[in-house]
Amino acid sequence: MSTPMSLTDPSPFSLRLAVLLQVAGQLLTRLLRLIPAVRRAHDERERRHLAAVEAQRWAGEVRVAAQRADAAAERWLELRQHAEEQAEEAWRSWQDADAQLDRTRAAAAFRTPDTLRTTTEYVFRERFLHRAVADAVDRGDLPATVAADLAAGEGGWNPRLHPVEQELVLHRAIAAVRHHLYRQAVETEETVAHDTRLATATRDSLRRELATATEQATAQRHHILPEQQPAAAAMPAWIQQTA
Repeated sequence: MSTPMSLTDPSPFSLRLAVLLQVAGQLLTRLLRLIPAVRRAHDERERRHLAAVEAQRWAGEVRVAAQRADAAAERWLELRQHAEEQAEEAWRSWQDADAQLDRTRAAAAFRTPDTLRTTTEYVFRERFLHRAVADAVDRGDLPATVAADLAAGEGGWNPRLHPVEQELVLHRAIAAVRHHLYRQAVETEETVAHDTRLATATRDSLRRELATATEQATAQRHHILPEQQPAAAAMPAWIQQTA
């Protein structure tokens, strides 16, 4: 009659028998591979296994690339929206400056007659021009280089003109600067829009590639063979010594 100990603790003989059967099975498998038909079947399984492993690897790489492309496309879309807003703002600013120029032209047609051209009058006109240019630079209507040109007597500024004519020249310069800034904003918008289209096309292409790669990897996953230990590694030391 079996004792409780014999039911719970396998004997050394049972352990040795189980290991020997496992090793024998692995050796039998190796011998069967020597038979041409069996070898061909084994080679086909190995080929499918390698193809399935490669499909899993490729699907993983495409997944990472698709995630990066999604993030890049999102950033470009944000940049495009910002560029569109900047171009719209630059257009409104140019239109405002152009409208102010039209009003100044109309006022110049009805300006008062020239006053007596004395030294005091010319000093007044020069101060008026310097103050008007400084205010325009402070508002951001003109670049700071204009004030430097005026102080150096360069850039075509004439401090002897009547104040109304000086305003006309000033507003014409402001309108020209704002138009230039608008053209720059449009060019930036067009460049960003082009790059955004490339980014979204790349994103869409990688999404399609990911769908295909995932489908192929899923279809071939069952071909992946379980990892097996080498026969010698599976044998305990006491069996190897006995052999």
